[in-house]
Amino acid sequence: MLVYFLRHGDASSDSNLQDSERPLTELGMDQALHVGKFLEHINAKINIILTSPLIRACQTGEIVHSIIRAPRIEITENLRNGTDPGVLFKQVLELDVESVMLVGHEPFLSDTIGLLISGSTDTYIPMRKCSLAEVEIQGDFKYGSGALKQLTHSDTMLQLLKS
Repeated sequence: MLVYFLRHGDASSDSNLQDSERPLTELGMDQALHVGKFLEHINAKINIILTSPLIRACQTGEIVHSIIRAPRIEITENLRNGTDPGVLFKQVLELDVESVMLVGHEPFLSDTIGLLISGSTDTYIPMRKCSLAEVEIQGDFKYGSGALKQLTHSDTMLQLLKS
């Protein structure tokens, strides 16, 4: 199974908004667009996109979805910071798909990637805004069963698309 982890794009820092209501900025929308075009360019086959319910993650997922046309996109509470990654792993396993994209937040994404590739949250994978990590699960979907295949930021994806 391939698991794509995508941190949401740049979001508003308007202090009048609650954290869950902060939308993407124009930069964040562009970043998500670059990710979608990059995934289209490499012909990534993603069966489902799961997003955190926070506005900025939903918007990021929707923009990527509009380009790659994954068969499904769904919101899940299991991508919020503070969630038990094991609950997310169970949800992903129940999907019974070959690939999934998880759109969420820091530090949850870094911790979850660390658990998948090393079995520990001590393995820190820095997920800048609109970074995309691809983890291949080898065998059973459990702690320590994954291999990090790539970690790319949207700026790099844009440069690759231009070359």
